[in-house]
Amino acid sequence: MSYYPAAGTAASAAPGPTAVPSSALSSAPSPSPSSDLDLVAALSAPSTQPALKANAAAQAVDPLSRLLLGSAEASVKKVALAGFASAYPFLFRYACQSGDAAHWTRVIALKAAVLNSWRNGAIGEKIGAVKVLQRIIQTQSAPASSDPRLARSAEPNISLCRPNHPFLKVSILEEEANKLLEECVTTLFTSSEPDLVAAIVSSLVALVKSRQQFAQLIVTSLTNWSPAAMASRSAAQVKSVEKVVRLSLQHLVKTPQGSPFATQISAFLAQQATRMEKAAEESKRKAEAEATRKRQALADQLQSQQQNKRRRLNPTNEVARLFAASNPEGIARVQSVAALPHAAVVDLLVSALQGVAPSTLTEAISVVKRELESSRSATPSREGTPMLSGPVVVDPLKLDLGADELDIKAEVPVEATPAEDDEAPAQVHEVAFDGDGQDAAVSLVSAPYELTLQARQALVLSALKRVCAAGADGANAALWAPLLSRLISRGLEDPDAPAEKRDETSEDLRRHLFSFITANLQTRTELARLWLNEEWFASRCAGVETDRPYDRLLRDFLEHISHVSSDKDKQLLQFLMDLPEIPRDEIYRLEAMATNTAQMHLGFSTLRELVVMRPSVRYAALDVLLGLCTHADKRFRNAAITTVKKWVPDVPDLSHVIRDFALSLLARLTAHTETATAAPDPDGNDPTIGAVNGDGEADMATDASPPASEPPALCAQVRDGAVAGNFDPPATLEGVTQNVELLLALCVKDTTLLRPLFEQYGKMAPSVRGAIEELYVPLIRSLGLKHPGVLDLLGDFPEGSDKLVLKMLEVLAAKAKLPSDILALIKQVAAKRDLDSQFYLLILPECHKDEIVRYLPRVVALLDGTPQKKAAIRSIFLSVIAPPAHFSSINSLRTRSDSLSPVELMLFLHQHDKEIGLKHTIEAISICFSMSDGFRPEVLAAFMQQVVDAPKIPNLFMRTVIQAVTTYKSLQPFVSTTLLSRLIGKKIWEVGPLWEGFIRLVKAIAPNSFAALLQLPREQLREVVQKQPSLREPLREYVTKKGGTNNARTAAVLEALSDETAPTQSGSAGRSLSGTPTPA
Repeated sequence: MSYYPAAGTAASAAPGPTAVPSSALSSAPSPSPSSDLDLVAALSAPSTQPALKANAAAQAVDPLSRLLLGSAEASVKKVALAGFASAYPFLFRYACQSGDAAHWTRVIALKAAVLNSWRNGAIGEKIGAVKVLQRIIQTQSAPASSDPRLARSAEPNISLCRPNHPFLKVSILEEEANKLLEECVTTLFTSSEPDLVAAIVSSLVALVKSRQQFAQLIVTSLTNWSPAAMASRSAAQVKSVEKVVRLSLQHLVKTPQGSPFATQISAFLAQQATRMEKAAEESKRKAEAEATRKRQALADQLQSQQQNKRRRLNPTNEVARLFAASNPEGIARVQSVAALPHAAVVDLLVSALQGVAPSTLTEAISVVKRELESSRSATPSREGTPMLSGPVVVDPLKLDLGADELDIKAEVPVEATPAEDDEAPAQVHEVAFDGDGQDAAVSLVSAPYELTLQARQALVLSALKRVCAAGADGANAALWAPLLSRLISRGLEDPDAPAEKRDETSEDLRRHLFSFITANLQTRTELARLWLNEEWFASRCAGVETDRPYDRLLRDFLEHISHVSSDKDKQLLQFLMDLPEIPRDEIYRLEAMATNTAQMHLGFSTLRELVVMRPSVRYAALDVLLGLCTHADKRFRNAAITTVKKWVPDVPDLSHVIRDFALSLLARLTAHTETATAAPDPDGNDPTIGAVNGDGEADMATDASPPASEPPALCAQVRDGAVAGNFDPPATLEGVTQNVELLLALCVKDTTLLRPLFEQYGKMAPSVRGAIEELYVPLIRSLGLKHPGVLDLLGDFPEGSDKLVLKMLEVLAAKAKLPSDILALIKQVAAKRDLDSQFYLLILPECHKDEIVRYLPRVVALLDGTPQKKAAIRSIFLSVIAPPAHFSSINSLRTRSDSLSPVELMLFLHQHDKEIGLKHTIEAISICFSMSDGFRPEVLAAFMQQVVDAPKIPNLFMRTVIQAVTTYKSLQPFVSTTLLSRLIGKKIWEVGPLWEGFIRLVKAIAPNSFAALLQLPREQLREVVQKQPSLREPLREYVTKKGGTNNARTAAVLEALSDETAPTQSGSAGRSLSGTPTPA
């Protein structure tokens, strides 16, 4: 079925491919195929500029027609499909803008060719057509937003087509795009081709990012997909498609278009992970079953070959049946021919000879005669054979043999005499000799020499040397290695030899074979493996448990391998895998190999495979890796950590051991801190001195030289998952790194380990804390601010870990504002307990008025005189104060109801100076004065008015007033006419600090303050001029000029301003000063 309607006229909605005239496809002269390919390939090349692609797309219609409709080569069609995918958006835009119906007709023909390849083509053509379908769907649909300012780029889309277009109909184009999308989704579920499914998934994800309206359909389709249609495919192919789907969804959930479906995608990914694990287990099971079948088939084949090599001495059943058939009278049952009757034998011979042709019989008789004559002439007669002379007895000690002759004699094996009860040799003797001749011959043959024990040992050693020298070239390799290994392990026992001699001989042979193998270990590894297996089997059969040759040889082999092998040698791992038993002590030897630069990769890969594939030594190998996780060298430490963290949390049996070890290293940091801060003896003595020196042995102890200190261990010695050796507590940053780097690496995969780290942080020494803060920065960056483990920790971080949490927030925020959900989590913790003051700098802008009042003293207490802290507090003040009344609410993040007004902030600072601290309060008030937009003169005047209306005046009030009138001269009239009079009415002189501030204030705003000064009592006025003599003359002139009509009052004021001081007045003034109460 086609999605394109049939073509009626040139202006029809979307002409179908059936209406394309042949002239439309071949209007231009046909250039060479290479030029067509070059032009089309340029369309999809990444280096081609978009402007050039638009021009090239208009010129590529004819080349695309020739390539897609005329070429049958798969490679050519692949290039053409990629080029058409890049050109289609530009062709669509050209059709929308130009109105060229003929041009669009050729484009429709190309679309029809693409759909034909998509539905009926080969798998390569279908994969290439997927990208074209994506571009068609993307172009013939509306963008996510109609606002052109929000578009990523000026990509062509359906909005370019005007409603009254002559031949393009928007509704038909959109319907076509929707149907193509449905077809892609259907193919996703029904196709069994892994490559095609992967291409469809990638294209659908790209559609989600560019067309938000398709997100629901595509995400739902991807999260409901399963590889049911690919049941006939291999496990590796299915796994590759599963990975494509998983990676695509993981990428999609991080985009704005896919984030609304995070819950749906997460549920699918969890279900998919379970499905992939089951598929992997099933694939592993099938592979093991196939391997078992192949091994069994190989064993059966070898067994069959061995059976075919054996010669069967007994007649087969077929031969027996044949003879039985030819002897109907039962002659086959006769035991011997001599037992048959003479007549029967003659009859048989005659009947047999009658069946033979005369010529044949004659020829056979002549042949037999010739053979008898030749054998008779070649074999000497029995009578002519001389009797064997008796052996000449020679003293072997008197022989003069050279070294070469000794070697020759030692290397010649002695032939064994046949056993007397052997039937076959007995029959031969019966044929060759009669009874008397046999006895005589035997009596004349000399007895073989009885070799001494030393000679037998030399003979065996010589044979061993020859076998080793011949190697596998001297015999079948499958026979040579087992023969040599079994000969050494259990083929040389001599029960007659003494035990010590026997052991010495065996060890000599083993040393020689060991030297032979190690001379070229790479080509003789198989011999070493077989030999060790035979030694282990021989010891097991003998019931030997200790001091086994197997243990000694394995130790020597591993020692040799550790010195001569390198990362290029791949046989060590297989050598260890094939051993029947690996002692735990030998596993610990691999640590030296892993810490050798030339053998590092070999050592770590061997340890890893031993953990995975050898359960008997799994935990011993894991102990070595855990110890290397604390190595002082970063290369070895990182390699070990990378190895073990792969098993967390996927392998439960290993995961809990690794986690517990990492936590035990963390606990060592805390234990070291507690030991270092232990309280000394009250008398000032070291409590360990008495324990060392003992009763009356102090002098002896001082004379003894202290033992030499052991060098610090490069890494921890781990046994059974715990530190067992002398591993010094960390004292430097590098030492702390050795103890916590494993835990930090595990936190990436298991964020629940972050909580123990934060719990122990508060118990550590300051130097260790600083190291922890520096080391865990990469971990926090890798997790990110949205990680569930990080959010869970921020919602309830342990007490004492405030500095570590602040470091986390500093790293994650990266000098930007923290998200509101993070600040809400911190506010929850702040509501439960007191936090570090730095937290309030973060959360205060998000707090309501009551919370601001609660946390503000802690924030102000952070001031330390540095510009950085001043700038931080200034920004906090700007965020917590309400905007002015004439500001629009659109320009402010806060409303006036949940904020402090500038007057309230200034009042708060003055009323809580004791809680905050005088120094910090003064600095905070200075910051307020620097905020000229918020603390204008009318705001300060309102603040002063509220203070003087209050029953109690703050201690810093007069200082603030002086700062206000100094900063804003316009406040002096208000202060001189209103504020000073109110303060005099409150008897300001009764509070010493306020009175001092009052005196300084009147001097600062003089002569505006003279009118208010005249309201003071005479004693207080006199005290003012005494403390500020510079005011005496100006004030006297002011009184003289503006004294008014009250002469008595004027005289009294002038008397108070006079230089002479009466004793009574001084006394009264002194009492006034001494009776001044101090501020509470």
